[in-house]
Amino acid sequence: MKVNFKANEDNVKILGRTKVIGDIRYIDYSCSGIEFEFVGTSVSVALCTDKSKLEEALKAWVAVFIDDDEEPSKRFSLDSEEGIYSLYEGSTSRKVKIRLIKMSEAAFAKVGIKEIIVEGEVGITPTRCKTRGIEFIGDSITCGYGIEGVCGVDDFNTTQENPWEAYAAKTARYFNADFNCISWSGIGIISSWTDKDVPNTEEWLMPELYKYTDGGLDEKLGKSQYEIWDNHKFEPQLIVINLGTNDASYTKGIKERVQVFEDEYYKFLNQVRGCNPNSQIICALGAMGQDLCPAVTNAVRRFKNLTDDAKIHTCFFDVQLESDGIGSDSHPSLKTQDKMSKKLIWKIEEVMGWQ
Repeated sequence: MKVNFKANEDNVKILGRTKVIGDIRYIDYSCSGIEFEFVGTSVSVALCTDKSKLEEALKAWVAVFIDDDEEPSKRFSLDSEEGIYSLYEGSTSRKVKIRLIKMSEAAFAKVGIKEIIVEGEVGITPTRCKTRGIEFIGDSITCGYGIEGVCGVDDFNTTQENPWEAYAAKTARYFNADFNCISWSGIGIISSWTDKDVPNTEEWLMPELYKYTDGGLDEKLGKSQYEIWDNHKFEPQLIVINLGTNDASYTKGIKERVQVFEDEYYKFLNQVRGCNPNSQIICALGAMGQDLCPAVTNAVRRFKNLTDDAKIHTCFFDVQLESDGIGSDSHPSLKTQDKMSKKLIWKIEEVMGWQ
């Protein structure tokens, strides 16, 4: 029997920050998506994407995972504005777990789930939430930008993005934790990436983007009011902030600019803490340069002293090595991302006592 379902919370587990418009659930952030179980022989999904983003370089990509496999069974791009895509087909009816996640990032093409089509015996059910939850706040490094490309050889395109193998998702899997990634390429605290001598504030900055469920989608749709994220929907025990790489393209070691970054980073910590009063926070940086690590250290120290908050820490990654490979546009390779994950795992074990 073929039955159609909507991607609502009665039917699926929601992964990451997603936004519902009408009956369509948009899964725009890296590794956001849905997970569910069903008994049957096949499942397909009706997906939609931006008509303007069908060019090869910026297409939306998704991945499908079957049961508890850590490697995707399928990974494909959305080649038309709307389409129906097969997620699983089996020869006999059985219980199947399906995870569908976004592989390309929110800064590029959007992905909406219109409906889930199941050939099965009964309905679909959400999988259970895990006991641990981590929120990652970051930039292109967290998105897995260029992780499968080669610096100086490949021009970046979304084919090369793989957040599933980036440090954030790898770390969450190690601890068997649910996780959200609020990440956007080029984003910073006081300046997005710039090649000019002025801060780039025309693009998203994280203190603004962090407020919203999906600010990029609301902006694209020309909304006059953006939907504020409800922090009760995901209350992580741990938050990892990995920001500052793009700010360094503007601060350039200039004392006054670095001080502005430090002050605004401190304000962002207040913002994050206000939304997550009980979470431990780890402030990370360094894989693409450690220029602003001292400023992060100072902001964290000041925050701890002035607020008497003991639940905030630092973790600085080693700068990537050419011998480990460099990804597209000088971004961390798979090997570097793995090293980052290992260092962060060690820090989380120390902070959280997780094994």
